[in-house]
Amino acid sequence: MINFKRNRGLAALEMVFVLPILLLLLVAIVEMGRMFMHYTTLNKALQSGVRSAVVETYGTERLSGIASVDYIQSIVVCGSSICDTNTVLPGLTKADISIDDSSISNYVTVTANYDYVPIFSSLPIIGTSFDVTMTASTIMRTAP
Repeated sequence: MINFKRNRGLAALEMVFVLPILLLLLVAIVEMGRMFMHYTTLNKALQSGVRSAVVETYGTERLSGIASVDYIQSIVVCGSSICDTNTVLPGLTKADISIDDSSISNYVTVTANYDYVPIFSSLPIIGTSFDVTMTASTIMRTAP
């Protein structure tokens, strides 16, 4: 007959070794998903901004002009022309958005530099920060 008294507590000991690894893996998966969502939101906001730069050209001085820089930045940062405290991403400001209107090449480029701050922005043991700067840009033709 097998004596099971020697194996008491073995499952608890295995859990002590495996649980931190599984929790770290879970946190990494959640953080990567959140980072991907922020990057996708940033790209969609840039697409809206560059599209409004080309379409909303009423009142510009030349026929192939683009919308005003402040209007484009408001569309990217807030999602509408009226920019208040509600932004599409936390920490995204108008200063993070740059617009390049090269009238020679008939293209407009809208670029954003976004500082992504993870849920666990730093480990207390190591003291290093895990902040990541995301850079995204979108290009659209202004004239045929």
